[in-house]
Amino acid sequence: MQSRMVERDAELAILGKLIDRAGVGRGGLVAFDAPAGMGKSRMLWQAREMAAQAGWRTLDARCSPMSPSIGFGVLRDWFGLLAHRAGLGVHPFDGPGQALAEVVDGGTRQLGDLVYGARWVIEELTAERPLLVTVDDLQWADSGSLQVLDLLAPALEQLPCLFVYAVRSGELSAEPEELARIREVSDVITPAALSPSGVAAVIEAQGGDIGLAAAIHTATGGVPLFVNEVIAGGGVDIPESLVGSIAGRLARLSPTALATAHAVAVLGSEASIATVAELNLMAPDAVAHDLGLLTAAQLVTRDGGHLHPRHPLVGEALLAGMTATETADLHRRAAAVLRRHGAARIIVAGHLLLTTPGSDPDVRARLAEQGRHALAAGAPERAHRYLERALAEGPVTANEIPLLSRHAIALTGLGEIDAALASWERASSLTDDPDVIASLRSSSGDALLMAGRHNQAQRAFGSLPDAGPATSPGAQRLASRMVFAGILTGMPAAELRQQCDRVLGQPDEATTSEDRLALAASAAVGVVSCQPSAEVRTLAMRAAGEGALLDAETVDGTAVFMVACSLAWSSALHEADSLLDTALETARTRGSVLHFANAAACRGLVRARMGLAVEATADLESALEQRAHGWNAGLAMLLANLVECRIARGELDRAIQHRGSLESFAHTRGISGAFASSALADLAEAHGDHETAARLYAEVGRLVAERMDNPAVLPWRAGRALALIRLGEGREAAALAQENLVRAEAFGAAYTTAQALRTVAAVDPTCDRVRMLRRALGHLAGVPAGRLEAQVATDLAGMLILLEGPPSTVEAVALLRRAETWAQGHELRPLAERVQRLLARVGEVPHRTDADALALLTPSERRVANLAATGRSNRQIAQELFVTVKAVEWHLSNVYRKLGIRSRTRLPALLSD
Repeated sequence: MQSRMVERDAELAILGKLIDRAGVGRGGLVAFDAPAGMGKSRMLWQAREMAAQAGWRTLDARCSPMSPSIGFGVLRDWFGLLAHRAGLGVHPFDGPGQALAEVVDGGTRQLGDLVYGARWVIEELTAERPLLVTVDDLQWADSGSLQVLDLLAPALEQLPCLFVYAVRSGELSAEPEELARIREVSDVITPAALSPSGVAAVIEAQGGDIGLAAAIHTATGGVPLFVNEVIAGGGVDIPESLVGSIAGRLARLSPTALATAHAVAVLGSEASIATVAELNLMAPDAVAHDLGLLTAAQLVTRDGGHLHPRHPLVGEALLAGMTATETADLHRRAAAVLRRHGAARIIVAGHLLLTTPGSDPDVRARLAEQGRHALAAGAPERAHRYLERALAEGPVTANEIPLLSRHAIALTGLGEIDAALASWERASSLTDDPDVIASLRSSSGDALLMAGRHNQAQRAFGSLPDAGPATSPGAQRLASRMVFAGILTGMPAAELRQQCDRVLGQPDEATTSEDRLALAASAAVGVVSCQPSAEVRTLAMRAAGEGALLDAETVDGTAVFMVACSLAWSSALHEADSLLDTALETARTRGSVLHFANAAACRGLVRARMGLAVEATADLESALEQRAHGWNAGLAMLLANLVECRIARGELDRAIQHRGSLESFAHTRGISGAFASSALADLAEAHGDHETAARLYAEVGRLVAERMDNPAVLPWRAGRALALIRLGEGREAAALAQENLVRAEAFGAAYTTAQALRTVAAVDPTCDRVRMLRRALGHLAGVPAGRLEAQVATDLAGMLILLEGPPSTVEAVALLRRAETWAQGHELRPLAERVQRLLARVGEVPHRTDADALALLTPSERRVANLAATGRSNRQIAQELFVTVKAVEWHLSNVYRKLGIRSRTRLPALLSD
């Protein structure tokens, strides 16, 4: 039983209130932030006692200076025993929770999967009773655990769960940014130093001479640990430092006490009588005797069968007198002992990390293995430490090329691009194999692409004009990436087409993933260079290979992106949607957040074009939500499509929220700048700022000139024409619209041609407008593009009413009813209102539906409602959308309130109208 805490009543009162608040579902994070020795560990112990008395479940972890080298070590300490007892796939480690179980068992998963899995497990645990999770010395936590805790923080506010941690002020952290973000959202409690009377109270409680209180307070500054150390040392001769105090006490114990204490400090969580005895070549009885003395001297604490220094400062002081060489040798011997005792490979590697480099292949292999795992877990800083140490273990030859490549990837993740490129260059210098060199260049460019450095990626891939024909798998992968980088960075379309044909060609058979990637690249280049859409569609369908593309696709989604977009831009909307349905299902099956985000973003583009604004918004918002899990690709295009959907639904207030992000992308060369500028132009036009819109559409034209100037991708001429006609610039507007039509017809995609015909009818008074609109409807026959079809039908009805009058009223009403059904059923409020005005003009009464109520639902609420209407349980919905069950319950309660219903049984009828 620990003694009463002195001068900590205020801190304990605050802690008690926070525990009470969390117990009713308003959890969060609590930090004990103070310098070393201020009693933070005691406060954590007190928190566990208070929670246990209230019937809470508690999980505990402790960090040490070695912790940054142990991937997800804090998560392992928290959940490892629970996962082992439950078993993989067993509640609460079922569904998404399997990712957490795999990691704590030594496996690797992507960061997004792990965060989602941790949220899932925590929610399941708190459904039974409140949960307290504590960790001491969080500043030493590994980067992976800190990232997970950072991303988990918002979810805690709705759960009966409290994370309480201690952090040492002034101590450097391996991940200072994550730690700072965690602290910002925490309730911070700062224990103060003891007053002179507080020191006297501690002395009195331990039966000491309170006459020494003033002198001890002066010497220790009231730091509780130092106060206790001085009292334990006799309280007469006050030591000049903690190190001196501990050294003096060790000298009075036994001849072997110092070596035993060193072993406990070095072995960390693996310290036991057996491991200490083997490390020091001592008999277990002798170790047990020393441990008894060390425990009585308050230097070592027993925790079940494990041992650790009473306080991290004590551990540091124990090792302070050792030289760097002695410490490295102790870690080397500790690694050997722990390997024989079957310790986790990551624990052994953590000790090897701190040894002096030699030439041991097994050491290199173990360090490289942990570096590889750290990369897979999204922890580049930890990966870099392991991989750099592995490289130092002996000469670097051609056998170490994979090691050098991973080292470069880790450096890229740290933002050290120049160092990464140097590492890849070093790897390339060790081989003459062209396929290996191509693979290295592909890896370097991929890392740069994922970092958003498109121009650097293009340089890493190399110049297409300098590349020879791709005659091997490695060369095919590299050439395909050269093409993709060329599209992203705005390489001239004609040159891109010529070089793609020369280097890649179009494989006769799509039997390998490299063949499919080459076909995907050819299809994308076909769009950019305005190759006939039928040819583009054929190439894209061959690349898709009836789903074979998804079997071999890697996490970056490059081939899926090129195929899906090529299909969408060539008006093969059904095929694109089907491919992406499968891609999303595959992502859910694999539990891959990044695959899910990529596929959702692409399907949002496709469904926006199909006129499914609600579904497209849901997909795009769903992809955007995954940024919290590490996904950060294709943002400009995603935001442009999201703005289009928001405008189509009349949600200008929500659309304008993305302007700042779009402005950060605008005016940059390549696809990101063009899409961002186009979306900003759409926003300006929607707000009636036609002059700004016309200028921004012209900027899009400048960005895509001779690069990807295809109206199927960015119909900037149409947008500028509509803005100019409203500014009274009819002649220029008509000329732009006609040029846009010529280009659209040359490409031959039905959707794009219909859109271009509609624009000409809107701005060119010299054309046969009714005929143009009838042609547009004809092109859309068989194309699942409901919104565009409804817009054209509304335009045609308006023209018939205006130009032909009563004789065409029957046809006009039929067109308007068709458009009304689509607009109301898909929450296209501006279009629905226009249709209603035209119906009223001819004396027709507009139809009313539940669309107005449905329009009140947020995208997240609509996604949940749609799935609930199909009969899925809350748990199944949570797994499908990568959210928690509690989030599903929250969204459904909002859905019921907004729709005026009491249960999900009414949802199918409402959502099917």
